[in-house]
Amino acid sequence: MTNQINYTDTDLCVKCGLCLPQCPTYNLTKNENESPRGRLALIQGWSEDHLELTNTLSEHIDNCLTCRACEQMCPAKVPYARLINDFRGDTNTTEHNKLSLLERSFISRLKGQYRKSLNFFLRFYQKVGLSKLPLQLNTYLPAKISSNQFNETYPTLVAERRGHVALFTGCATEVLDSKTLEDTVFLLQHCGFDVSIPPNQYCCGAIDLHAGNHQQALKLAQNNQNTFDNTHYDAVITVASGCGSTLAEYDHALSKKVVDISDFIAPYLSTLTFKPLKASAWLHTPCTLKNVHPSTTDITELLANINELNIRSFEPNQMCCGAAGSYMLTHKETATTLRDQTIAPLKDHTIDYLLTSNVGCALHIRSGLKQAGLNTTTLHPVSLLAQQLKV
Repeated sequence: MTNQINYTDTDLCVKCGLCLPQCPTYNLTKNENESPRGRLALIQGWSEDHLELTNTLSEHIDNCLTCRACEQMCPAKVPYARLINDFRGDTNTTEHNKLSLLERSFISRLKGQYRKSLNFFLRFYQKVGLSKLPLQLNTYLPAKISSNQFNETYPTLVAERRGHVALFTGCATEVLDSKTLEDTVFLLQHCGFDVSIPPNQYCCGAIDLHAGNHQQALKLAQNNQNTFDNTHYDAVITVASGCGSTLAEYDHALSKKVVDISDFIAPYLSTLTFKPLKASAWLHTPCTLKNVHPSTTDITELLANINELNIRSFEPNQMCCGAAGSYMLTHKETATTLRDQTIAPLKDHTIDYLLTSNVGCALHIRSGLKQAGLNTTTLHPVSLLAQQLKV
């Protein structure tokens, strides 16, 4: 993750248009400036002094969700996300400054080592009723913030010890979805692994990277590299695909050890026994698992270990749900439209569980399901496996 700006890579774009059907904002607006090739043309024009940096130009760039679906289709392999992030860093024109003071403070503390104090504040915030204030942030807070604290080490719970792994908690997951972390530790222990949770973890840097704060993102990356620089770890496990994809792109040996939890546990589930569950589940695949750090595991095959579970998936060409990190806070209208399009197919079915491997997607989709009046529980696939594990 470096900040070596080279806008000449915009020349790689041959304007073929294969990216257009993949782009959420282009499909919503049919505006060329809201497409990948349009944004590249704007950046190219600005970098060559043919275009001035206007609010309109900046908004077109900032409206990008950085879902990176376009990169998967690009025959020229244009480094689109890097160019977008570099532009944002060069111009400092993202929408983060439009957030409320409370929301900016929340994101700031979420990224650092103040997550324990943030956890306490959010529980107090909910207890005294402040969560009823009309803030966009409240839409995404779970009904109850967990007060659970994690140990630094968890020994395996089975006779055959297979190894020792570290768990990257992720800032949002630790504060807003700690149950997924608990379930991950539980499954790893039963798969035969000792689990370490190093205490000095930081945000992976994705929020700063996509906001153009390159130096801060690099600092966070270096801190995490120091924290996880332990040759005794067989792997560094991630549960949020956004974190996993960012860590995997670190310019450091750590990136080679990063493994998504679903990929990691896949070889060991056959040694476990799961209780049957007569229920329906709909599987959502986050953009980061499709476009950035593709999973090597068919999660439906993992879930098939649970007998009687009826599993369905979104279409392979399903677009971004609109969460996109903090995008759901900074671009509420677009994010809500994309979210509602995502959950639309669910309205014609009775779905017990919506399963997704990214905490941002989970929070965003859960809010849409609630507003639509759908009685569907949103979980990480690992949590459903842990729930049904027979011990």
